[in-house]
Amino acid sequence: MGVAAAREHGLDVVLIDLSGTQNDLATQFGLGDSIEDPDAPISAVFGDDWDFIAENIPDIVDRMVYETAEGPDLIPSDSGLSGADNNLASAPVEERYLKLAEFVETHLTDRYDLVIFDLPGKEDNVSLNGIFAAEHIVTPLCPGKFERRQLENLREDLESIRDELADVLDTRDVHPHLAMVIPTMITARTKQSADFVEEIEAAYPEAAAEPVAKSQNISNLQGQGKTLFAATDDELYATGKRARDAYRTNTATLLEAISHD
Repeated sequence: MGVAAAREHGLDVVLIDLSGTQNDLATQFGLGDSIEDPDAPISAVFGDDWDFIAENIPDIVDRMVYETAEGPDLIPSDSGLSGADNNLASAPVEERYLKLAEFVETHLTDRYDLVIFDLPGKEDNVSLNGIFAAEHIVTPLCPGKFERRQLENLREDLESIRDELADVLDTRDVHPHLAMVIPTMITARTKQSADFVEEIEAAYPEAAAEPVAKSQNISNLQGQGKTLFAATDDELYATGKRARDAYRTNTATLLEAISHD
């Protein structure tokens, strides 16, 4: 969706990977070997010395950002995020979850039209920073009971966050919510996929998005460090084209929703 926003909507987009050592986004864009030891890691944003670093190191954001070949810029994950999570635990609550939002507001809003975060699957201080900074939460969802339960847990977690941290959220007028649920790995001809999509649309009528078809193109291109948008029509199966179209539709829908907030 970040690629679609950059290529088809003309937006300046930056992707921020908070997944820790996995660094899925760097791998997705074929940058895995380039970012093993980032000069200015994203984990520094969560540290006590960040203000000093930002004030005294020239062009700090330029040193954090890597260009991809498909449009968006990337701020990769780094191994220091696990330590950052521990450090955040000792920060006052009114500061603990707002460090990333303040970084975005101070250093990125004048530079980018859209900031997208790849969050870890666990709820920790770093992921909560991402939730606060993003506000609009988008989650892909594969068919399966376990996956459905994870989605329910996410919805419940967001409700708990809004209730338990209302004082912090209200001071910044931040309202994290489930903005979009994208059914993925959908096989058009199977009843399981059809039933799954219907269940999501019924349970999340305002958030259910265009289903993304299961396609071998996706994994093949990931292995090459590319997305579906890097391929020509001739290189894609029908399923790959449907998946790409779904991402286009969902990107346009999300951008429209954000523009009205």
